[in-house]
Amino acid sequence: MEPTTENEAELLAADAIGDVIEHWGFRKALGRTWTMLYLHGDALPAAELGERLQMSAGAVSTTLTELQRWGVVRKVWIPGERRDFFEAETDFWKMISKVVHERERFLAVSVRERLGRAQAVLKRTGSGAASRARIERLGRLMNFATMAETVIESFLASRRVDFGEFGNLLALGRQVTAAAAGKGRKG
Repeated sequence: MEPTTENEAELLAADAIGDVIEHWGFRKALGRTWTMLYLHGDALPAAELGERLQMSAGAVSTTLTELQRWGVVRKVWIPGERRDFFEAETDFWKMISKVVHERERFLAVSVRERLGRAQAVLKRTGSGAASRARIERLGRLMNFATMAETVIESFLASRRVDFGEFGNLLALGRQVTAAAAGKGRKG
């Protein structure tokens, strides 16, 4: 059914962005609330957000607290008003880079470090062809994790998205893996 009012159109958009946000592992309410604030443009009080989104006061409060923690919504003061008002961050780069820095970068670093520890244990304790094969495969996984970490760091440092260098990173990863495999056969 097509939306017939402005509020229905806003809800349709809020649900669409909520689905995207949910796909990224966040609660759908976060995307819906941010979208409503973003579309409105002006700061809104929590009660009005609840009415527009058909959410309880408690759900709106929890959602706004989490959105503020992520830096995508901020509380603003409106002269003469006693209620709290909220507005959406409109700088997409700022929002995305914060999430990438705090979630994806952390994960890439954690994966690389754990793979390194696993490889070190196998080097210390393993023997035979099967162990050497596992060590070499762990090396490939570490190269991939290092590449992912490098892509994330480059993305954050550049303040833009450019996948042109991604092909070069893949080629470099293959060269490093081939060189490591050559060393393993000699030793």
